[in-house]
Amino acid sequence: MMISVPTTLPPTAVLVGLLLAGVCSCSGGEDESAPQERVPAVELPERIEVAAPETPFVDLTLVEDWSEAVANRFVDLADKLRRRDFDNSLDWFAADFAGHALFGLVGDAAVELPLGARSQSFRANTAAIVDARGFVDSISSWISPWQNVDGCSWKVKGADFESGTPVWGRIKFRITLLGTGSDGGPRSVVAWGHARVERDRGNWMLTAFQLDSLDSMERPAPLFTDVATSTGLAFSGSPRFGRPGNRSFAWNGAAAGDVDGDGLTDLYVPSRPSNFLYMARGESGWVDEAESRGVAGPAGGTGAVFFDADNDGDQDLAVGDVGWVEKDGTPGGNPLRFYRQVDSDTPGRFEEVGGQVGLGARLNAYSLVVFDADLDGFSDVFVCNYGRVESEPNDSWTDAKNGSPNALYRSVGGTRYEEVAARSGLVDTRWTYAAAAADIDEDGDLDLYVANDYGENMHFENRTERGGELRFVDIAEAYGVRDLGNGMGISMGDLTGDGKLDLYVSNMSSTAGNRILGRLGSRKEEWQKLKKLAAGNTIFVADAAKFATLPSDAGGIGGSWAWSSALFDLDLDGRLDVYCCSGFVTGDTAADT
Repeated sequence: MMISVPTTLPPTAVLVGLLLAGVCSCSGGEDESAPQERVPAVELPERIEVAAPETPFVDLTLVEDWSEAVANRFVDLADKLRRRDFDNSLDWFAADFAGHALFGLVGDAAVELPLGARSQSFRANTAAIVDARGFVDSISSWISPWQNVDGCSWKVKGADFESGTPVWGRIKFRITLLGTGSDGGPRSVVAWGHARVERDRGNWMLTAFQLDSLDSMERPAPLFTDVATSTGLAFSGSPRFGRPGNRSFAWNGAAAGDVDGDGLTDLYVPSRPSNFLYMARGESGWVDEAESRGVAGPAGGTGAVFFDADNDGDQDLAVGDVGWVEKDGTPGGNPLRFYRQVDSDTPGRFEEVGGQVGLGARLNAYSLVVFDADLDGFSDVFVCNYGRVESEPNDSWTDAKNGSPNALYRSVGGTRYEEVAARSGLVDTRWTYAAAAADIDEDGDLDLYVANDYGENMHFENRTERGGELRFVDIAEAYGVRDLGNGMGISMGDLTGDGKLDLYVSNMSSTAGNRILGRLGSRKEEWQKLKKLAAGNTIFVADAAKFATLPSDAGGIGGSWAWSSALFDLDLDGRLDVYCCSGFVTGDTAADT
């Protein structure tokens, strides 16, 4: 396949293109009166042609090695551009590079969006053809005026290589620029294009770039402002993940609730070397009082939740954690903890009584769900148990079942708890990360949706008779919500405005995984399962007696390396919006994110 883009441009685009090829870099610090070297290394072509290899390399292992090498190399280019180190960015371009500039394109009419945002699409066929310096200058024209460049990425979304000499490949790139404009408002630019790369003395170099599309979004002012430091919520005392002193794998979760009954929301955050309990002080912000209120230790934890366990009108606290018992009986890690409020003249003081009330087991707990499973008026606690990666890795990438059994602690009159998962039908040894409870079938009791890593999710319908034994039945298949994936989070809400609960499931999305598995096609069923695991988030829309999966082109699916999500009406237009946090760091370099 040959891609050709004519260079017949509107007069304004030609003018801008010539200016870009002939003005100084916007990296700053240059004497404008000094002579500028802007002579292309070679005569620029009239059109850019990025052809697919006529004889694609068929060794998939070697192809993927090359793909990863290209991906890692352009992580470093992205880092140079993020730092606005434009001169050194030229090291990624061959001397005879020719490609489409990313700036100076003719744009379509801007689209006005809620909350003052606006988006604009630009016509790729109006791009000027420039040399390496002109290409870098075109990026500089976008981001040099910005106050900050918060992010830059060159994601390799596809790669094919020619089996001849020299070794070269056709790379599909997604280029993203994120930052703060000169007016203080957020900016983003997303460009898609195909590039030709050649290996030169061990390095992959850009020799051509053909722009497919470019879109920008902006707001005149930030929607949110980070006030963690000024309000007392900032903390940066721990070493970065992966560095000496911080080898933890399982820190996550926080709990919000009115601990002292003053009408303000307080925050509990498990951490090391000490947990935090930030007490709200109105306009003065928050003050950490974990030590004086009895929740500073033991340090660490995973899921945490405030709830009124004994119906006495104040908030108690349950905290998950990863704990175990060695073969010689020695305890390791931390147990599940339960902090009960102490009756005193000072509201909001706690004592840890997990062992006394039946909530002191050592589990691989990653998150907790509190709900009244049997409708007796007291809250029960469902524990999402994962597995211990460091001692027994998952036994499958698509159907792992060697995790720790999930647990359901049923409240007995608000004074103690008994574990009843086995006899309730909730025993499952998948690697559970999160769950959510709601009356999905609208029959008056609460059902439970469970998100599992390395496999399929479960939807447990509550079939408990009032006053009888708890009974749950997995009906995920019948409901159409089985969802094979790396499940990390669940949010429920009415996304379509029809009065029914829909499901937003956070799953991992892997660019490398999609690229690799896309080459394998449908050769094996297992590869298709792996491709689903790399696909990203899923939206299930309630439809009569079951759910329908929202098609990927309807939006809301991409979430990168997603974790938990939240549904709320951000722009107050009466419709739910989605916030999904994402990201992962596996080492010290940018290539490991």
